[in-house]
Amino acid sequence: MSDHQLINQLAGLCGISSEYLDADGLPVTITPENKIPPLQAMGFDSGSKQSIKKAIEQKLSEKWQQTIPAVAVLHQDKPFAIDIRLSEKKLPEQFKITVTLEYGEVRIFRRELNDLTIIEKGKTGKDPKVCLSLPLPADLPLGYHQLEVEGIGSTCSLIVAPETCYEPEALIKGGKIWGSGIQLYSVRSKNNWGMGDYRDLNDMVSQLADNGADFVGLNPVHALYADNPLHCSPYSPSSRTYSNVLYINPEQVPEFSECEVARQRFAEEDFQSRLSEAQQQDYVDYETVASLKFEILEKLYDFFCKVHLKQNTDRAAAFIDYCNENGESLRQFATFDALFEHFRKQDPMNWGWPCWPQAYQTPDTKEVKAFVKKNEKRIRYFEFLQWLASEQFAVAQKTATDKGMMVGVYRDLAVGVDRGGADTWSNPSLYCLDASTGAPPDALGPQGQNWGLPPFNPMVLQEQKYEPFIRMIRNNMRDCGALRIDHAMGLFRLWWCPNGKSAAYGAYVHYPLQDLLGIIKLESRRLNCLVFGEDLGTVPKEIEAALPPARLYSSLNGIHLQEGDRYPMPDTYKPRAMANLTCHDTPPLKGWWEEKDLDVANGLGIFDDERTHKERIDREYTRKAVVNTLAMIGELPYGINPHAENSPAFSRELMERFTYYLALASSQITNVQLEDCMMINTSVNVPGTSTEYPNWRRRLTENLDEFFAKEDNRRFFHNISQCRKA
Repeated sequence: MSDHQLINQLAGLCGISSEYLDADGLPVTITPENKIPPLQAMGFDSGSKQSIKKAIEQKLSEKWQQTIPAVAVLHQDKPFAIDIRLSEKKLPEQFKITVTLEYGEVRIFRRELNDLTIIEKGKTGKDPKVCLSLPLPADLPLGYHQLEVEGIGSTCSLIVAPETCYEPEALIKGGKIWGSGIQLYSVRSKNNWGMGDYRDLNDMVSQLADNGADFVGLNPVHALYADNPLHCSPYSPSSRTYSNVLYINPEQVPEFSECEVARQRFAEEDFQSRLSEAQQQDYVDYETVASLKFEILEKLYDFFCKVHLKQNTDRAAAFIDYCNENGESLRQFATFDALFEHFRKQDPMNWGWPCWPQAYQTPDTKEVKAFVKKNEKRIRYFEFLQWLASEQFAVAQKTATDKGMMVGVYRDLAVGVDRGGADTWSNPSLYCLDASTGAPPDALGPQGQNWGLPPFNPMVLQEQKYEPFIRMIRNNMRDCGALRIDHAMGLFRLWWCPNGKSAAYGAYVHYPLQDLLGIIKLESRRLNCLVFGEDLGTVPKEIEAALPPARLYSSLNGIHLQEGDRYPMPDTYKPRAMANLTCHDTPPLKGWWEEKDLDVANGLGIFDDERTHKERIDREYTRKAVVNTLAMIGELPYGINPHAENSPAFSRELMERFTYYLALASSQITNVQLEDCMMINTSVNVPGTSTEYPNWRRRLTENLDEFFAKEDNRRFFHNISQCRKA
């Protein structure tokens, strides 16, 4: 067997694709050379034919040595069964199975050997093995259970999932709703400290509910780096399990009204001067905002320790309950933040744990344990901040419920984490740090995309019984009405790019789609959380087949749906979907219409002059398609000639009519961007840039209270509600 054949065999055993369909539906073969980097990232030695053969033997041996799976996910719409692998020479006539349910009940049942079906046969050494399908009772309840087969010696984590995700009753019956998606940091108000916060979120929920909306959508609010506020991309978090504490509003912390020291400092002239300057900026000054907030939060924490923790008050008990509920996961996260702060003081250029001394690069060393013991109060501080963030976030969802919103707040789950952050430090074996997720080459990006985020190792994820994934999903669904899953195709496969090379050298690595989907369905049902999947771009048939039956709503980006000289008629839109006109990776409508994104791309060298010229021609064709479509549905503004040689200038009325087009669509959820209502023309993010463009900083141009007080905005929202009822 040749080297290439061996590489292909090992890659197949590890879930690495041999080919995929590109954006045009044409098959693309992944070369053996491109499969080597992901294999190496998984820890396999591919340096010689002998080492590859050894790895293949190891994988085959592991498969047959595992008598019972570490974890199995069952779905209520399919027969319940698990695979077991046993020596063919020592098969028992009867199997005694014990299932310990999540809440302690024990169920025992038996199966005769004749009840089991042979799936395949194999060998470990000279011992012939057989893989059998072991049927389980159909009445096992939803939840996380433990299964044991007598005589086998190991247990299986048994996850029983529902057939579908949660849906509000009105959506099941075909109802249509609308709401607004925002970048929370961009919100401007009289009460925030220079960036949007959870108080703003609560106010926005209240205002939009009063205007007929049923949800407010957020960018990811995952934890970033408290001691490095300039690392501000919400899609490159330190942890996807915990929260960005810069969204805390210190004045809303209960201790603020009790702590005279904090209130006095807040009132001082120099503090108020810096605060006023931060509030007036057009781009978030993260360093100043962080400095102001943490100065007050430190004082509130000292007060909390001296008054509440020392006196064992009810508030102290609530904090301790929060810490106990999140357990070791929270403790490790807080330890990371304390260590990050410690090493940043020594070197401000320290960007993450790979820069730390070797003894501190994993959480289980004696040096880290000594640090924890010495810095207990500081670690508690970072736990305290997470508690405050969770408290303030929950207030907004309660307001949504009280106001009668069908959904309320929806969160956004980023596709990955930063390689120097808390999640990779806490569980390094789970991540393949020598690879990055991205997207393969296509017509728009000949070199592909490299997002710089290390992927989960799918084999280790299963070995860890999906516990990190379960915790992440649960924490992101808590206290909200819906969860948007960024790049939902990642549940099935991710494009792995080798570090130091372009994405053109990458390969697709597969993940256990049905298992991950089962966990999402179970947590969704338990927490009454609707789920959206961001499934834009090239969607594999496996995702198209799996997500709709699971009632995981799709995503549509309206400006990309052009069909020749028009857009699709509203009644042809996919029903179970969230429809937007724009998103965080596109310019707002005004900027898109006026080609501001093309100006930026050309100015930054992303597009050369020839490409820019072609894009401008295409954009004019697209604008005319919008005009044609609005004319066809009777929504073209008065005075615009659909047959004019040139498309019209952008206007507030054009924005409204194009939004009404979306609101009339069959899609049950319509997402309206407030930045479009404010006629903003600059992008919040330019994909493919970092320091070249002020990504994730641009603020809205109007204060919330002034915006919602305007009659034209109230009329616009009323009309959207009427379109949704039409």
